[in-house]
Amino acid sequence: MRTLLPGLLVEGSDGPYLKSLVERQLDELVLAGSSQTVDVLRCEVSPVRSNDRPDLVLAAAEELAADCDIVFVHGDQDAVEARHKLVAALEKRRAAAPRAGVSVPLVPVLMTESWMLADRKALQSVVGELADYPYPGPSAVEKRVALKGGKDRLAPKEVWKALLGSDGPEVLHDSAELLVRRTDLAVLAQVPSYRTWCEDTERALRERRFL
Repeated sequence: MRTLLPGLLVEGSDGPYLKSLVERQLDELVLAGSSQTVDVLRCEVSPVRSNDRPDLVLAAAEELAADCDIVFVHGDQDAVEARHKLVAALEKRRAAAPRAGVSVPLVPVLMTESWMLADRKALQSVVGELADYPYPGPSAVEKRVALKGGKDRLAPKEVWKALLGSDGPEVLHDSAELLVRRTDLAVLAQVPSYRTWCEDTERALRERRFL
């Protein structure tokens, strides 16, 4: 049996959700595509935020890469260039340390909340009925939308707050693992940025010969 240790640099308060999502998606990918028995270990989350000072972030990412097989670098869409630059820097340094973990950008379009909102059924199973849920399908979460009766087009974080109100922070933290467990990954894969992340992750798994 091989073990697979993932690492994660996260931008903000999305850590509990993304940690659980990384673990579950890796489990699914190796189960579907590996000829080996692979045990996905609990994801190591750096205490350094990915939007901290660049020198601190690079040092933290290198520390993760020394121990982990794959390092995921999270950022919302407004930080996509910075996250891709960091991944490029890590991969350049890995040329001198080939045993270091492969780095993968984890960048939802607009915000991480877009992924959290994609599976309406899963979200409702955690927070209850969402009569004002504004998206016609999973891929629509990558667009700004107006809520019923409203004129302003809202980003996912604003939709999240409008739908969940005071329950929003609790779902982000206390119920994050439950939301991930109940999410249909096939529904989430209809979101283009999520699909891209999965494809990048599969490439990293192949590079480390897990697939």
